[in-house]
Amino acid sequence: MNVHAPPAVESRQRGHRRVLAAACAGNVVEWYDFALFSGSATVLAAVLTPGGWAGFTAVFAVFATSCLFRPLGSLMMGARADRAGRRSVLAATILLMAIATFAIGLLPSWSAIGVAAPLCLLGLRAAQAFSAGGEIGVAVAFLSEHSPAGRRGRNGGWYLGTVAVGLALGIGATALMAAVLDPEALQTWGWRVPFLLALPLGAIGVYLRRRLGESPLFAAASQVRVRPSVVLRAYFPTVRRCFLLAGAFSAAFNVWFLFLPSYVTATGAGSLATSLTCALAGLLIVGCCAPLFGRLSDRVGRRPLLITATAILTVTIVPLYLWVLDGSLTAMLIGDLFLGVLLAAFVLPPFFAEQFPTEVRATGIGLAYGIGSAVIGGTAPLIATVLARQAPVYVVPGYLALWAIAGLIAVWRSPETLPTRSAPLPAAF
Repeated sequence: MNVHAPPAVESRQRGHRRVLAAACAGNVVEWYDFALFSGSATVLAAVLTPGGWAGFTAVFAVFATSCLFRPLGSLMMGARADRAGRRSVLAATILLMAIATFAIGLLPSWSAIGVAAPLCLLGLRAAQAFSAGGEIGVAVAFLSEHSPAGRRGRNGGWYLGTVAVGLALGIGATALMAAVLDPEALQTWGWRVPFLLALPLGAIGVYLRRRLGESPLFAAASQVRVRPSVVLRAYFPTVRRCFLLAGAFSAAFNVWFLFLPSYVTATGAGSLATSLTCALAGLLIVGCCAPLFGRLSDRVGRRPLLITATAILTVTIVPLYLWVLDGSLTAMLIGDLFLGVLLAAFVLPPFFAEQFPTEVRATGIGLAYGIGSAVIGGTAPLIATVLARQAPVYVVPGYLALWAIAGLIAVWRSPETLPTRSAPLPAAF
């Protein structure tokens, strides 16, 4: 005998799946745009700066400086989402990202406009960072509030996984252009193609997100305007712990998948196509494994996975980094795959969402992740660039290990956010 779910249950299930698919598809587009900058770092240094090591450093200085706009986006768009709703803010973030990315693809070269080229790059990259900062807190809040009880970890894993998939597509597009074009054609016009594709992809993302319904928990909650400073005071210990976790994750992620491929290429240890392809494989592993770890966290809790991930990162990051710098294909591929699996176990989306009530959830996540990923993660590639030039080779991974220790202490002192599988999200401030 076949047992069918009631129509109302089936309708809710279809609605949850549609929300998950649309949110994740938009997320892929958002982070595809964001990844193009890092994948193209060596080319951008040659085209939009005077070139050489100074140009390479300048590109990551632009990355670090622009990332300081990420907390601004987190706070402004998070507060807007907590006041007026999640859906419209999510559409706005992807539109801003697509326009800024498309405009980078149109920038004249250093030989044409001189110092105006990197300055324009900085302005457009700041717009990207503002959009990415708003995306993180609002998207995690929206997806968690739409998730059925017992599936927040799995759906949060899909969110984290599609971040990696979007970054992989951006880096993959850059690697493809580097593989099929000679260096002259790549620097003349080829690097622009992936950036110009951002506009039609962004239009698709906006369409998908505009069709979503508002978060049911937000719709049921009282719309009370709470300033970010009030949220920070009320939840300071929680924000601090989440800040350290976000910093440990984003520093390792950015140095490994954004800085290291360009550094290996710049030092001649490997080709751009090879290093980007290995990074692409690692990001795809994040995309595949994050939903699995998210589902596991729905069974065993968030804290055991986070403790394990930060502890393993602490003890492995230095030897793994030194091995990858040998430049062999085997070392780069295994290193990227291993770190991809490890970072997939950072079940941050459900963990962060379960820390804050509905009325301040997007703002709280924005404070923690937006600032942590900007101040620690955003500056990590620049710091790694300076340290790699002036300090012993083990100092860069040692820097990442210190943040991993801080993240381990933070999660060790945190309570489990999944006391039971059916525990609801906090709903009142």
